[in-house]
Amino acid sequence: MFQRMARNLSREEDADGARRSKLDDAKIGASKALRILDKMQDRCWCVTGADHGELSIQNDSVYGAAVVLPQVARSCEWPGTLIAAVSRTYFYTFLNFALQAFLLSMVAEEQHFWYPFAGQMHLCNYGASMQDCPGAPNCVGPGGTALSYPRLYDYDIWSTRTFLKQSMQAVLHLVPESIDHVDAGEYGMENFNCRCLCIFLFMLAVVDDLEDNMNLTRTLAMVPTSNESWIAFDVPDWGSKEDVKALHESEEKDFIRYEVSGMPLHWKLFNACFILLPKILLWLALVRSGVHYLMETAGIVDVVVNAMALTFILQVDEIVFQRLCSTVTKDIMSKLDPKAMYNLSEVDTETDAEALAYFNEVELKRGWKSVIFKIFPMRMFIIILCQCLFLLDYYISNCEKLKDGSWVSKDMHLPADMAYNPLSLMFGMVREQDAAYWTMPKS
Repeated sequence: MFQRMARNLSREEDADGARRSKLDDAKIGASKALRILDKMQDRCWCVTGADHGELSIQNDSVYGAAVVLPQVARSCEWPGTLIAAVSRTYFYTFLNFALQAFLLSMVAEEQHFWYPFAGQMHLCNYGASMQDCPGAPNCVGPGGTALSYPRLYDYDIWSTRTFLKQSMQAVLHLVPESIDHVDAGEYGMENFNCRCLCIFLFMLAVVDDLEDNMNLTRTLAMVPTSNESWIAFDVPDWGSKEDVKALHESEEKDFIRYEVSGMPLHWKLFNACFILLPKILLWLALVRSGVHYLMETAGIVDVVVNAMALTFILQVDEIVFQRLCSTVTKDIMSKLDPKAMYNLSEVDTETDAEALAYFNEVELKRGWKSVIFKIFPMRMFIIILCQCLFLLDYYISNCEKLKDGSWVSKDMHLPADMAYNPLSLMFGMVREQDAAYWTMPKS
């Protein structure tokens, strides 16, 4: 159909003897650009098909280097220089795993060991609707009294004031009624909306690593399971190497090409088990610990600052790559080309008249359903979905809902074992004592 329309357009132009207008030039450019970009991008961000998207590997991380360098070395029968580079890369990958796991376990140790020993309960939704108090949910604090702005404190100040009040009662042997005028205040959050927004920004910052995990997953799954080469010396076939050098002022290194290609099955399994799986587990542990930490942060400034500070842990792999990896590794990774899953021959071979006809008949006549589908912010939807899932995990694990709709902390227990176990700390699997050191006061 488009060929027939293109021929008609060509005949009309020949009959009129008119030159192509600037508007038609713009339409032709848009026609080609939109189709090329549509094929290059992933349709649903996490899905790659046979006719769109690219198979890529993160090129600024020690994780990506641990996948790519062994394949380059395998492609040229394991030369000594690349064996050394692969060995160093694996060592740095293990070092990165250890650093990230240690940092995450220390954050978790603070949450699961030292918060309980300080007598702290989970923040949950204490003070979330304080502007509507009294009479609204979440209006009673962990001390069992009504929350209000003048008597709201963070945990350190509130626990100190509560300790002083209890000490006065114990030391001076005063009856409770005579010391009621000493108000310890209450513990609660300063702003519920700010906390939710900061968690969204935190998810926005860590979702890049989620995308890297998805890219690596589908690359391992979709590259051919074969012994293909990841390195080639590619000289254009339209002339000799000397002619190409003279014309483009090229050097020998400009003909070296690295590309994501096929991988033997045993390498796929190795990378999935020892690179991808630990990377996914570290991401899950960080996001879970990060959401927990931000949910337990009561102050506005503290939650804003901590939202971005926590993402530093996920940047350790990039810091290790930039500071420790060799020039050989960095050069290979910087030149690595993705494997295209699309074919642009249709766009490359069509005439300008065909491109113009396609634009007029398809792009300019798209229905509202097609436009609305393209408007839908899929990436934002995935980020919000992840935020909701991790918030749900926090509330289910640490809070309980009262009849009036308030979300309050579950009974708090001290840890039963202080032995350092990074996996149990990172994923919240800490054994607790049977006796509770704090329970929500009955109102």
